[in-house]
Amino acid sequence: MKNKPVNSDERTAKNTGSAAVITLILIWVALVGIGIYKTVKYGAESTTQEILLFLGSLLVFLLLQHRKDDVDLPETFLGKPLPTARGGKDKTIRIKAYIADSLINAAILTTLNITLNRINQNFNFTTIALSTPFLTILVNAVVDMAVLGAVFMVINYVWGEHNIKKYNDLIDED
Repeated sequence: MKNKPVNSDERTAKNTGSAAVITLILIWVALVGIGIYKTVKYGAESTTQEILLFLGSLLVFLLLQHRKDDVDLPETFLGKPLPTARGGKDKTIRIKAYIADSLINAAILTTLNITLNRINQNFNFTTIALSTPFLTILVNAVVDMAVLGAVFMVINYVWGEHNIKKYNDLIDED
């Protein structure tokens, strides 16, 4: 008779959760791939369904992850954990990390946006520096970076500080 492993319920739950997350990531990758293909082939207007599915599944995922005793502590873009103290120096470190992460995310999305727009318009990258649209592209990139950076900063700050508060409240209860 085999011994039943200790904590098999937790292991099963962890494996099931991991499988669900991997499945969700594969679906997201497929949606992004389909969206890029449709954008290149038919134009940006044809990707509404993929965008809505991606954002909807992300919202459902975040809502389901938001349990009372489950805290997702903020990390840098590269996965380094941020300090969790309530104020002062630790909060300054977190805010700097939120800003850096926001700029990185904005740069990635701006680059992707410009690339997809240029591909969609059959733009020749070798003539970009010699053509008049270069200034327009540059201005659009700066505006995109500023707007996306601000949006990501607000999201990172609100979400990160909410989780820090939740974490510190749970620690104080113990």
